[in-house]
Amino acid sequence: MGYRVLFLANPIKLSVKNEQLLINNGEITKIPLEDIECIASDSQQINVSTYLLMKFSEYAITFYVTDKCHHPCGVFLPVSRHSRHMSVLNDQINMSLPTKKRLWKQIVMQKIENQAAVLKLCNIDGWQEIDNIKLKVHSGDTSNMEAVAASKYFKLLFGKTFSRSQENAINACLNYGYAVLRSTIEKYLIVYGYEPSIGIFHKSTLNNFNLADDIIESYRPLVDLFVRYNALDDEELSTSRKAQIVNLLNADVIIDGKLFACAKAIDNTVQSLTSFISGRRNDLLLPQIMDLEQHKYE
Repeated sequence: MGYRVLFLANPIKLSVKNEQLLINNGEITKIPLEDIECIASDSQQINVSTYLLMKFSEYAITFYVTDKCHHPCGVFLPVSRHSRHMSVLNDQINMSLPTKKRLWKQIVMQKIENQAAVLKLCNIDGWQEIDNIKLKVHSGDTSNMEAVAASKYFKLLFGKTFSRSQENAINACLNYGYAVLRSTIEKYLIVYGYEPSIGIFHKSTLNNFNLADDIIESYRPLVDLFVRYNALDDEELSTSRKAQIVNLLNADVIIDGKLFACAKAIDNTVQSLTSFISGRRNDLLLPQIMDLEQHKYE
């Protein structure tokens, strides 16, 4: 998998030659395909060939497109499956209810811990109260502590009058960031042979990516932290802000005591899901949120 995150906001032509992406805007920039994690397009004047899309699939490169209002409206994902797709799918389908409940408890506890970490990093009183809520999470989160924490957390982070249903710059940034994370998770689920519509907790028959909506939960606070730092005074979601949000895939998080870029951490989480379901490990590798730092690649 690659590591470079590209944000394209101007009219350009994309092509491929010698396993390199050619970006032509009057001058040609060459980037090895194997180095690319994802490409986000924020222009309706980007020329892409079907051959290039095929190469994106071959290298598991995610390609996002936006609508005329510059909101994410589509994503190109690889459909090539893991070499043992049927085995992975059988394990996924046959996952027992107790296993699902244990997984969901771990995800919710880590999400709440990360929400508390975000509040602490922002020097907001009340982070201890949020952190204590994770201790009340039972198997399967039957008492819905996730919702209890969220109702307190967002008002502490963005103000007492804030609601996720409002149409404002904060929610626009949050939604854009969540969409980027979700699509990246979708890609890795497909690459590792999962059927994304079969979730652990999320089970909507209208949702093709229930499992991605399970996995994303502990990663959401990374976007929340960025928005708290950057979007409180924004009147709209600017092109430069979108580029920064996409680049959160290169932000450091802690997985199993080690620093990883967010995109690589997602890869590790999905790999650990396979080990968990097969009984080779007892926990899911989930991210711990730290202050926003770009990952340093050696």
